[in-house]
Amino acid sequence: MMMPGMDGFEVCQRIKDNETSMHIPVVLVTALDGQNDRIKGIQAGADEFLSKPINREEMLARVRSLLRYQRARAQLEEAQKEHLKSMFKRYVSPKLVDEILEHPEKAEIALVDQQSRQESVILFADLRGFTAMSEMLQPREVVALLNEFFTMLTEVGYRHDGTIFNMAGDCLLIGFGVPFYQEDAPERAVIAATEMQREFVRLGKDWQQQHNVKVGLGIGINKGEIIVGNVGSPTYMNYTVIGDTVNVASRLVNLAGRGEIILSASMLEVIKEMDIASKIKPLSPVMLKGKSQPQQVYKLSYTTYSS
Repeated sequence: MMMPGMDGFEVCQRIKDNETSMHIPVVLVTALDGQNDRIKGIQAGADEFLSKPINREEMLARVRSLLRYQRARAQLEEAQKEHLKSMFKRYVSPKLVDEILEHPEKAEIALVDQQSRQESVILFADLRGFTAMSEMLQPREVVALLNEFFTMLTEVGYRHDGTIFNMAGDCLLIGFGVPFYQEDAPERAVIAATEMQREFVRLGKDWQQQHNVKVGLGIGINKGEIIVGNVGSPTYMNYTVIGDTVNVASRLVNLAGRGEIILSASMLEVIKEMDIASKIKPLSPVMLKGKSQPQQVYKLSYTTYSS
């Protein structure tokens, strides 16, 4: 351990303090035999401590053991990373999954049983004409079309880093700016909604040609404070969003006809600088369940902004 300029303890400490080299096994070989020196070596991060004279076979055996341990730890870390990835990819875009894996502390924020309030944008997308379609087609055909429908919506949502929270029947709930803050969450939601409508036009035409069904897509978007966290029982838990903002968004989607996007006043306020804002038309104030006063809402029709 006695070296010119820098002793072995300091070299070991620097190796272990560096993120790129901290997992490299370090064996300290020294002529010192005191207990204090061994403790100092362990505190510096040494994985093994050998005193001279060195038995070559013993040293090689210990090095091989350390390398086996290193490989096992690397495999375990990779397995844990894949486990996290498989959990998160059900909810967030691949881009956000990579960010979470790069910064594991974000995984703790999002997955550990925590509840928090935060500003976000909630989008509901609902299939119009689903009931009639399900009555006309065989169950396997209905399931196949729903899978195609949700696949399209999910891909668009992920494209704009949305988080998938719930699929129920023929309705999908996506959050923007949750669980991780996005300054441009409202813009992301509106662009995603217009792309969903655009892509559903093709999907709807295919379904009409192949199955003789006429369906459409309605979307409702609201912005405000939500509560996000794990909700459920000890035997069934769901990571989801709740609150008045979510409830209002679900009411808005019920107002949306085929090819329509219904926006709340809070949404219009923050997207009025977008080019598409000139295409948005006010509707007459409506009474929404849970609200004591009529609410001002706005409509964006696919035929309007696509022309």
